[in-house]
Amino acid sequence: MDHLFELYRPELRDPILLAAFAGWNDAAEVATGALRYLIRQWGAEPCAEIEPEEFFVFTDTRPQVRVVDNFQRRITWPQNQFYVAKPAGSSHDFLILVGAEPNLRWKTFVGTTLDYASELGVKMVVCLGGLLADVLHSRTPVLTGSISDPKLPKRVAGLGLHRSRYEGPTGIVGVLGNACRDRGIASGSIWGNVPHYIGSISNPPVCAALISSLAELFGLEIDLAELNRSAIRFNAQVATAIANDADVAAYVRQLEDRDQQRAAEQHASEEPGHPPAELPSADVVVRELEEFLRRSNQDDQG
Repeated sequence: MDHLFELYRPELRDPILLAAFAGWNDAAEVATGALRYLIRQWGAEPCAEIEPEEFFVFTDTRPQVRVVDNFQRRITWPQNQFYVAKPAGSSHDFLILVGAEPNLRWKTFVGTTLDYASELGVKMVVCLGGLLADVLHSRTPVLTGSISDPKLPKRVAGLGLHRSRYEGPTGIVGVLGNACRDRGIASGSIWGNVPHYIGSISNPPVCAALISSLAELFGLEIDLAELNRSAIRFNAQVATAIANDADVAAYVRQLEDRDQQRAAEQHASEEPGHPPAELPSADVVVRELEEFLRRSNQDDQG
């Protein structure tokens, strides 16, 4: 198969493809972070990768250099890699695609992905994404998206996904979903809504919410203890950052007040929602908050 390098050909039981791509589709790395967590939890093994040469502009998505044994330098190219996971107790095996959104030839990239998945018997594709949104870190994470599989209506309803009416530029997740529909493959996407004011920091609570949605959708038992500990630490760091900075605290109070007002208006009107008002200008506040969280993470790692 052109553009695909196979390490081996797995045999899968009623497989489902899960996919996430770093970049425009992955605010706070919640989507790729969720799938990488599953890869670790399930002991998933790499089985194939899409060759990067045809799909990336390397001056935009640059290769990385690493120093390895004996001070040798090794180049790591942008990757889109497939993994095989066979979680215990599940009637499905999973093909997991994690990588970076390509710069070029999206139709060819998506065609390569679905050709390979189809050869392995995949009949359903679910993509994860992360988007910056007008939500609060102190609220339960909001998930947006839809699932088209008619076999799972009750489980889909149980996810409580907010339907998106977004129109505008799209990413590789949207193109992949459209290609699935053209091929008659059941598909869907689940997006974690990331608070815009901490959008460049890894967000364990939203990451955990995405994984929980997959567990609910496919009846999976997933150990979230490690991620939940990270979420508790993250929330504590955010609370400390807010408490220690009057500007940040005032900004978050504005968001909380507006959130309560909007909830009251929706309840009174029984309408699905209203377009959010313009956010107050807070570039400096956001930078201060994110810098504090970065320092906190570095201290924890140290």
